[in-house]
Amino acid sequence: MRLSGKLIGSTILSLLVALISPIALIAHAADTAQGVQISPALVELNASKGKTYTINLRVMNVTGDSLTYNTSVADFSSSGETGTPQIVENSNLPDTASIKTWVSVETGFTLEAHKEKNVDVTVTIPSNAEAGGHYGVVRFSGSTPNVDTNGVGLTASAGVLFLIRVDGTIVEKADLASFFTANSKGDQSSFFENSPINFAVRVENVGNVHVKPTGNIEVRDMFGNVVTTQPVNSELSNVLPKSIRRFDVKMDKSWMFGLYTANLTLGYGTTGQAITATTTFWVIPYKLILAVLIVLATIIFIFSSILKSHNKRIADRVRNEINSQNKNHTKKKG
Repeated sequence: MRLSGKLIGSTILSLLVALISPIALIAHAADTAQGVQISPALVELNASKGKTYTINLRVMNVTGDSLTYNTSVADFSSSGETGTPQIVENSNLPDTASIKTWVSVETGFTLEAHKEKNVDVTVTIPSNAEAGGHYGVVRFSGSTPNVDTNGVGLTASAGVLFLIRVDGTIVEKADLASFFTANSKGDQSSFFENSPINFAVRVENVGNVHVKPTGNIEVRDMFGNVVTTQPVNSELSNVLPKSIRRFDVKMDKSWMFGLYTANLTLGYGTTGQAITATTTFWVIPYKLILAVLIVLATIIFIFSSILKSHNKRIADRVRNEINSQNKNHTKKKG
């Protein structure tokens, strides 16, 4: 593949997908537009203190040029409530908590176009490591050994997320920050004209290890009938410690009217902890109702006008007949 004067296929870090959703991450890692394909894209490791683990990764150059890859390791945290990983370049975490000092990986290797290589990542857990969850990323950055006449070379970059759970005193604790219905802009609202209805489930992790809250939202109408049941976090995305993650659920029904009740049920953790909550909302198709009322009012007005006109004609006819009879009676008397 010949390189032109502009940067070709500069690769977006696969880390910018939704936090730790295995399906989403693997799908992105397999995207050839990345320039480099890595699998698996997510590694979850239950580890013991003082132990060493070897993780095998498959790195493939999916470009048309040879690339030389350099690797780096960094800690990451959760950015905002979307779950997007935020790489911490200058982490101040101690060695007992930072993955950067635990992980070693081969660097400086070259792959020909469309070739792949198995790369071992060694994870050594310190004997004094802090119990709970630790999070990092191993990044592979590839570049062409040579550049073209314009001084522009091909670059490619991708990463593998590592979620390491170190044994010890593990605290699996999640609280419901809020549960509400939201409008199309994502803002809280309890009144809707029609569907779809958006539910916002905000889960706060107050423990020391990542959790995967999953469950459903059951919606009932004003008569207690179940309208629908919607899954929550079916992708098994994680909520990191000391963070809040928002899960948005969309319900779309062809016809809704009246007061509805939504019951949230979530489960998480190794011992089956549960979170439950309830919210209510109204669906009033006021524009449709207004249109129907206008039509009805128009029909009533037309009918009333016709009836008045008909009654007036009858009254006039009766009045004329009475007047005519009175005139005839008067003539006879005369």
